[in-house]
Amino acid sequence: MKIALTVGHSLLINGSYTSADGKIYGGCNEYKWCKTFSKQLSSALRKNGHKVKRILCPEKKFAYSTQEKAYKLNIINSGNYDLVIELHLNAASPSANGTEILYKSSTGQKYATQVQKQLSTVFHDRGIQKRTDLYILNGTKPPAILIETFFCTNHNDYEKAKGLTNRKKLAKLIAKGIQNVDNK
Repeated sequence: MKIALTVGHSLLINGSYTSADGKIYGGCNEYKWCKTFSKQLSSALRKNGHKVKRILCPEKKFAYSTQEKAYKLNIINSGNYDLVIELHLNAASPSANGTEILYKSSTGQKYATQVQKQLSTVFHDRGIQKRTDLYILNGTKPPAILIETFFCTNHNDYEKAKGLTNRKKLAKLIAKGIQNVDNK
């Protein structure tokens, strides 16, 4: 499969992030973690035989978060991809925890179900959720899933996700979920 792997959010021209930051709760910055994690996930997907393009918004180029949409959708919709995976982290009160995957299409639901099954072996299972209000799910030609890997505002979630060893483990789980759909 040809997969577009995107990192949610960006670093704006003024130096601020458009993402959540859970560091004050013992967690992490969403954009920084997802950007780093995208390397491990890309590698795990390639090991399963997929062609992967990592899509990150150029840093310190955009003045507004709204510019992310056009940038990503242009690349994705002109790239003849089979699947889009967008990486995010959830944020809420420090007690909120777990993993969830968002989708819109029936094909997206199949991928969301299998990836959720894998990630919920590590994090609390918040389930999958159909969403019709997110541009990455609405605006892409190929099916898409948005992975809310864990809560960046939850210390215990972050402990399970920090460091190279944990990121590689999570990447293998997501790749296995994708592969489980492909093998059916």
